[in-house]
This record gives sequence, C-alpha cells and structure tokens, in this order.
Amino acid sequence: MDISVNIAGVKLKTPVISASCVDGKDGARICTVSEYRLGAATTKTIVKNIQRDVVPNMKMVKGGSMINCVFGATLSAEQWFKEEFPVALKAGIPIIANMAGTNPAEAIELAKACEAAGASMIEYPTACPHMGNVLEAMYPGLKIALPEVSDPSEYARQIEAVKQAVKIPVIAKFSAIFQLDCVKWAKAVEAAGADAISAADSIGPAIDIDIETGQPVLCGPRGYGGLTGPAIKPIVLKMVLDITDAVKIPVIGIGGISTAEDAIAYIMAGASAVELASAPTMYGYERYEEIVEGIEAFMQRKGYNSLDDFRGLAHQRIAERAESGKNIIHDVILPVRDKTKCDGCGVCYMACAYGAIYMGGRYAEFTPEHCEGCGLCSSVCPKKAISQGYFA
Repeated sequence: MDISVNIAGVKLKTPVISASCVDGKDGARICTVSEYRLGAATTKTIVKNIQRDVVPNMKMVKGGSMINCVFGATLSAEQWFKEEFPVALKAGIPIIANMAGTNPAEAIELAKACEAAGASMIEYPTACPHMGNVLEAMYPGLKIALPEVSDPSEYARQIEAVKQAVKIPVIAKFSAIFQLDCVKWAKAVEAAGADAISAADSIGPAIDIDIETGQPVLCGPRGYGGLTGPAIKPIVLKMVLDITDAVKIPVIGIGGISTAEDAIAYIMAGASAVELASAPTMYGYERYEEIVEGIEAFMQRKGYNSLDDFRGLAHQRIAERAESGKNIIHDVILPVRDKTKCDGCGVCYMACAYGAIYMGGRYAEFTPEHCEGCGLCSSVCPKKAISQGYFA
C-alpha cells in the first residue's frame, strides 16, 4: 500500500500536512509534530514586520469548530531564516513556507529568503477576513480595505511575481470567503503559474458571544475572528470539488478535517493532500497520526493500493448520476434497518420529521405510508444501522 503523494515534484510520504497554525510556530514545534507521520509541515505566516497577538484569540464554538484572530508568525523573518529553518529541516520532511508581504516587492524578498533557507515550497495566502478590524484598533488612523473576493487579477499578479522569483513550487492559498468565485480564482492562479492551490483558510468575519456577560469571546473592538473546523467543511469540500474540476494543478484540501473520513472525503473530491489546523490544536498531535492510520485502514478495507485509486471518485459518481438518470429522484426508497447493528438508541425516531418512525418495543420501526424518503434517519444513526439505496 502506497499513501505517498507528489505535489508539484515534491514527494510527501503521507497526504497529511500541518497547516499554517500554532504547530508551525517555530522549528522545534515542527520537529515535534513531524513525528506523527506528517507528509510535510507548514510554517506560521512569515512576515517582514511581526505583530504581537492580541488575547484572547482562540475559542471553540459549538460543534467542535473554532474562531480565532491569531496573527502570523510571532518570530521575526530574520529569526526564521537564521534559526528556525535549520531546526525545522531536521524533521526530515518537506517544509512549506507560508509567507506574506505587504507589497509585491516585499513578498518576492521573503520568498527568495525562504527558498534560500531550505523551504521545499512557498504557500502564499490571499486574505484573512477578520484581521482589518483588529489592526485598525491597534493602529488608530489605519484603514484596511475589505478583502477582494470577486477580482483575482491583483493576487494572480502577485503569484506570478513570486513564482518568477523562486525555483521551488508556489502554492496559492485561498480563503473560504472566495467560495462563490473559487473557479475564477483557481483559473487565474493556474494561468499565473501557481504550482498548486490550497483551499481553504477561514471564513468570516465570525463572532461568538458569552451570554453570561454579553461579551464577544475574542479580543478586538468587536470580537471578530475567522471560523475554522467542522462548520466550514461542507463549504470547502464543494470548493475543492469545483476547483479540481476546473484546473489541472494539484489541490490541497483544508477545512474541518478532524477524522480520517474527513480527509478521505477531500481526496474523493479531488484533493491531492490535506492540511490540518483546528483538530490537532484542540485534540493533540496524535490526531495527525490517527488520520494517517485511518486512511490506511480504509484503503485496506476497500482494497485500494494507492490514493489514486479513489482520488476524485466523487467526480466519477456525479457523472454516473447523470448517465443513470439519477440527477433528480422523486421515487421514495424506504430505509432499511440492519438489526445486527441497531441498539435501539432512538436517535432516528427523534429526528424523523414525518412521524414515520416509532419505537416498536426496543427497536425503531418504520411506517412506510408516512415515509417521505428524505434520508435524515440514515445520516443521524450513530451505528450506521439504517441504509437507503438511492445510488446503489
């Protein structure tokens, strides 16, 4: 079984990458997380002029997602080049330098320095949707325009400039705020020479409020942050599906990857690899290795020998829907309960919006004449004891 992946000529032993987050805060942390079967590790965003993080800056929200207003690297670019990269390289895996300049000239300068320091790839971000609010409060009089979401031309020019300045691959990192125009952005950066796309960073601005005090939970004048984690997975999964349908360069999926099943879904949508941030931050480094092992167990169970055996499978299934006339279905297929798996928990009974399920003694029973075939019961069953064969 081979779970390695090649991203623009850079070979990764596994498809799991640590994203630009606290696990890339310095060389020592990168070495630590690399022990959990990472294919590559990404630095926090290296910038010319560092900013001290405001606090509090990270909070879990309902459903295991997170909002944060964390800045980029809290170490100087000079320290990264002289001290942190030499340490990070001891991890023995490709190091992706996430970096951002305030103007094209600065971006080129940083990219060249990252390459000289030993980075295997450059990851160039687009926009943090929540940073302007905090920076404007830190520097009275500073005005930061809202991120451009419709016109990718300026960002594409920056990608082209960075690409021409270095020999290592350049990854264009999208924000989830580009969801509606992600194909336009993908085609623009591919034409500009990007070697890969990573999608997607947080969506927002977002806010949560402590109802005991009325306070927004994050710092800043309005408590804005970027939303990451499971809440954005369905949005970004669709972005990856659309992007991989539109361009030929590899795509790295980011957003809500907490389990091997999440990573597999991204690969089936066409992703070559995945990046993680929120899950290992909240649940520990072991989550990286658990996801790698989960992918391997899935492949063994399904008889897959490489990631290519199921990469993009969702595209194939979508085409099959059209061919079989199942783009639109009106005929109800009744759910079927596997009695060997059902433990009578009653979750399906509580979820049924049409009153088609009742508890017949210990186990759930179905009333066919009331069932509308919506599929909710099969999706909420914790034991996967209910199935409906719409696409069998």
